[in-house]
Amino acid sequence: MNRTQIPTADHELSFGGMAPWPLPDAVSMTDIRRDPAARCCQECGRRLLLLLLESSSWVSHRTEHVSFRDDRSVVRRVTVEFHVPEQAPVFSGEDGQAYRLVPLSVMRRKTLVNFELRDDAGKSVIMPTLRQNQAITESMLLACADATRGRADPAGAEAVADFVHQVVSGDQEALTAAYKSLEHRTADPAVLGLADQRIFRAMLDRMADNFMLWVMIPAGAPRRRKLTFCCDEPLDPHYRQPGYEKAEGQYKLGDKLGAWHPRVWWSALGLTTTRIRFPVPAAENAASFHFEIDAPKGVQIVEASLLAGRPKEAAPSFDHVQGGFPTVGLHVIEVPNGSLSRAQIGLQVLTRGWLINSMLASWAVCGFVLAFAMHPAAVLGTTQDFPILILVALAGVVAGVIAQSDAKGLAAYLLRWTRGLAIVAAILPLVATTFIALGTVQRSHVAPALWTAAVIGGVIATLLTAVCVLSWYRQRQVVCSPWEQSRARRDIPERPANFAVAALEHHYDKPAVRVDSAEGWHTEFDWDCECENQLVTALLLQSSAAHGPVSRHDLAMAG
Repeated sequence: MNRTQIPTADHELSFGGMAPWPLPDAVSMTDIRRDPAARCCQECGRRLLLLLLESSSWVSHRTEHVSFRDDRSVVRRVTVEFHVPEQAPVFSGEDGQAYRLVPLSVMRRKTLVNFELRDDAGKSVIMPTLRQNQAITESMLLACADATRGRADPAGAEAVADFVHQVVSGDQEALTAAYKSLEHRTADPAVLGLADQRIFRAMLDRMADNFMLWVMIPAGAPRRRKLTFCCDEPLDPHYRQPGYEKAEGQYKLGDKLGAWHPRVWWSALGLTTTRIRFPVPAAENAASFHFEIDAPKGVQIVEASLLAGRPKEAAPSFDHVQGGFPTVGLHVIEVPNGSLSRAQIGLQVLTRGWLINSMLASWAVCGFVLAFAMHPAAVLGTTQDFPILILVALAGVVAGVIAQSDAKGLAAYLLRWTRGLAIVAAILPLVATTFIALGTVQRSHVAPALWTAAVIGGVIATLLTAVCVLSWYRQRQVVCSPWEQSRARRDIPERPANFAVAALEHHYDKPAVRVDSAEGWHTEFDWDCECENQLVTALLLQSSAAHGPVSRHDLAMAG
């Protein structure tokens, strides 16, 4: 077999213009608005939709690596390993190179920050322009429409093409108007009929909220390729209610919790872990999906899980680990299309270092102040300067311990309340010193002030001790991943009975900090195997050797 054979091109590659294929009759968006289908190639759209639906058959591995840049952003690096599918449309470039067009990911409609896409040699990868991307996506949706309703009358096809163009290529006003026409049932009957079909509506909604990341891969050998893209994503460190509403069957952004919600201040004090949740919608676009995350400096991951599957179906793909880790890797396989896929970690501050030093310093403050409170007469006697000297020195030592914290970014944010308690502990000796120094004026106030300072110091020291003990306990609760298998293993993990049970057991129904993904996630979950198989079968039956735009004149002649 000749692995270097170059396939026959389906189109000449147009590096500029409104579509990646030549468009002699449409030179501007005004021309395209008159006849949107004139820039679409439905055969390319059909093939590409099949590739998207069957991503797990040609994408072997997908790895997402997340690291925290600071307390306001994370860096997500995605590596995709795949075999270039033979069904991918082929374009011949002016440089004599043939390229195959493949879908790499579904991205949210937003500006990507610090986005970069490279191949395994570190070279840049060709991507269609915005208008070309829209032409390809419209072609895919028109192919989906034909597969859903079959070949219909030309008038209905024109209305569908106009509506798809309005959703994919229009601005926010046009997109809103298109969906209002569906809501108020004022759209063309052909459009309303399609929108009532579950499978087409799911694809339409997905492309309304997102865009496809299409890439041009050099055709020929080698077929195995590896691409890597990365971008920055915002981190809002506020807790939110869980996004998935089981009763409504929808996934959305949950409401923020108030600053005095118990979960918020328990987490801020370190009495519970800080739960952070990551949507990983692309888990369904590969045969094997890996999620890796690095803990920020000064912080460790004590629990991590990955849950992916259709919420209404049994046997989700799942991974879970517990312990104290600087880096965690999670793994799921065979995630079906239309899944709700999320990773979740529990962070806590490292026990060693600043935290335990602050705890010991707080106990020292409590002990000295308590000793002085129990002997107020000695404090106010002839040796009054000696306790003052001790307390001032103690305050300096405690302040130095607190100032030595090297926590930055997210670790500093997690320590904010703990650091505040330690600062109060450092101030207590100075408060006690002030009352002792003024004791000759108001001697009756010295003892109550010292006792109050001792009690406050004891409470702070007790809280910091509780944080240390709980942190120590959590990091020793080791649970191995179900993917770690050997003959010697005896703790056989139970497989979740269904999605709801797994979500409840591992607290996906609880508030968490959510890190939004640049990749698009599903918001409704009506997709199932039956409707997917129907769409794939219809797309296979509509195979055509003809490539290129189909104008309204052609549609009329076909009708």
